[in-house]
Amino acid sequence: MYRIGEAEVQRIRKLIQSGRIFRYGHGGECDQFESDWADHVGAKYARMARNGTSAIYTSLVGLGVGPGDQVIVPAYTYMATALAVLAAGAIPVIADVDDSLTLSPDDVERRITSHTKAIIPVHMVGLPCDMGRIMRIARKHKLVVVEDACQAVGGGYKGKKLGSIGHAGAYSFNFFKNITCGEGGAFVTNKKAVYDRGSVAVDCCSFYWNPDQERDELQFAGHNFRASEFEGAILNAQLSRLEPMLAKMRREKVKLTQAGEKAGLRSIVNHSIEDECGTHAGFLFETETGARAFQKKLAAEKVSCFLPMDTGRHVYTRWEPIMREQGAHHAALDPFKIPANKKAKIRYTEKMCAASLDVLSRAVLVPTHPDHKAADVARMVAVIKTSA
Repeated sequence: MYRIGEAEVQRIRKLIQSGRIFRYGHGGECDQFESDWADHVGAKYARMARNGTSAIYTSLVGLGVGPGDQVIVPAYTYMATALAVLAAGAIPVIADVDDSLTLSPDDVERRITSHTKAIIPVHMVGLPCDMGRIMRIARKHKLVVVEDACQAVGGGYKGKKLGSIGHAGAYSFNFFKNITCGEGGAFVTNKKAVYDRGSVAVDCCSFYWNPDQERDELQFAGHNFRASEFEGAILNAQLSRLEPMLAKMRREKVKLTQAGEKAGLRSIVNHSIEDECGTHAGFLFETETGARAFQKKLAAEKVSCFLPMDTGRHVYTRWEPIMREQGAHHAALDPFKIPANKKAKIRYTEKMCAASLDVLSRAVLVPTHPDHKAADVARMVAVIKTSA
C-alpha cells in the first residue's frame, strides 16, 4: 500500500450512513468503480471479484478454458496464476522468463502444443511483458490471452493500459498493490460473451439481481466471489491517487536506471519504460555472486533491494501443489487426474525452466516509492553509482 487516508474514510462514512451496503440494486460503489475502471484501462467491461486469483480464474472461465486445455504461464509469477488455471480445470504449462523478467515469447512458442488454449503473460513487479510479440504468437496459433496485471495495476505498454491488450485482463487490489482495498480484484474484457460468462463465475446469481438481465442459458453453477460495497468505496477514492503516484515512480525509475547504466551496470530489459508502473528499477549481473554483492552494498546503505530468486512462491520451484500434482481437494475434481486431461498433462521438474532460475538469481530489483523526496532519490542514485 502506498497511500490511504481521509478520502477513503469519508467515502466509507457516506456509505454506512446511506445504509446501502449490498452491491446490487442501487447503482452503488461497485457499479461506479467497475464503470470507471473499464474507462481508465480502455476496456468495454469490468467486473469486480474477491482478489486477483479469482479475477484470473473468472477470466479463464469467461474465455471457455477448461479440461483438456493447456495454459502457458511464466516461471516467475505468484503461484496463484497457475492455481487459477487448475481451478478452471486446465493444465498449467510453465515457460521461461527472459532478461525482462517476464514471459519469454521465444519459449512460449516452443511450448505450444495441440492442447494449448491460452497464454497468461504476467506483468511482474510492474514490468510489462512483450505484448506485441505475445499477441502475434497468439493470433498465429489461435490462442486466447489473459493478462495477469495483478502486480501492474495502472501500468501500460506502448500507449495501452495493461490488461486491455489481451482478450481479458486481471487485477489485484490487495494490500501490496498500487491501489488497494485490503483485498480485492477485477477482470476486464472487450467481449460481452466473455464478460457474461465471467460474471456468472464471479457471482452465481449474477443475472438474478436485475430482472431485465435474466439469462437462463448462462446460469451454470458459478461461485461467489462477489465484491463488497466497502471495497468499491475504498477503490473509488484510491483511483484518483493512482496516476500521480505512477508518474512519480516512473520518473524515479528512469533516474535510478540511468544512474546504474552510467556506472557500468546492465539494466533489465524494459519493454515500455515510459508507460509502465515504474515500481522497480532492475539490474542484471554476470553471476549470482555479483548480484548478491551489489545487494549487500545497497542494503548496508539502507537502500531497499532484492533478488527475484529470493521471493518464495513467486518462483515456480516453490509451487508445491503444482510440482506435486495436487490439483484439488478431491481426486475426482483434480485436473491432474481427470481423464479429459490425460493427453494435456506435462511433467514438472525443478530444472524445467533452468534459464529462468539463472536470470532470477542474477537480477537485483530496487523498489521506487511515490513518497520518496528528491533528496531520497538523489541518495539512492549516489549509492547505486558507488556500489556498481
